[in-house]
Amino acid sequence: MEDCIIVGAGPAGLTAAIYLARYHLSIRMFDCGSSRAALIPRTHNHAGYPEGIEGVELLRRMLAQAELYGAVREPAKVTRVEPVDGGFIVHAGERRVATRSVLLATGVVNHRPEGLADAVHDPALARGLLRYCPVCDGYEVTDKRVGVIGTGDHGMREALFLRAYT
Repeated sequence: MEDCIIVGAGPAGLTAAIYLARYHLSIRMFDCGSSRAALIPRTHNHAGYPEGIEGVELLRRMLAQAELYGAVREPAKVTRVEPVDGGFIVHAGERRVATRSVLLATGVVNHRPEGLADAVHDPALARGLLRYCPVCDGYEVTDKRVGVIGTGDHGMREALFLRAYT
């Protein structure tokens, strides 16, 4: 039986894995490999990287650190978490794994603008010209002209938030 299964191995899941593994707990992460952080061309929001770090490289380093302390990552999608006496059974693919605790670190999903072709979207995202996180990326657009693609109250709140930077 595992001490903890973490669902998701993005920055939050990996940070949890590092901390928990350093308590000498058995940690298993199930992850689909679709962390939003992997799409970040360069992030400046993590301490220790004053010049920034590519999202893919950040994830690689965090995983290496978690593995150094014994955490294990398996590429699999968790489809069910079943409560049982003394813990849980986690269903991941064909596997059933018993664990004392489950930590959900499933991250967020970008809401891609409708009608934006891959040929436009993907290069813009890779170059940092299209951004999905105003909190993460607001500083990078300081004193620049910015367009916000959004609707309703949420789109308006993001535009107002970015106004403090532009």
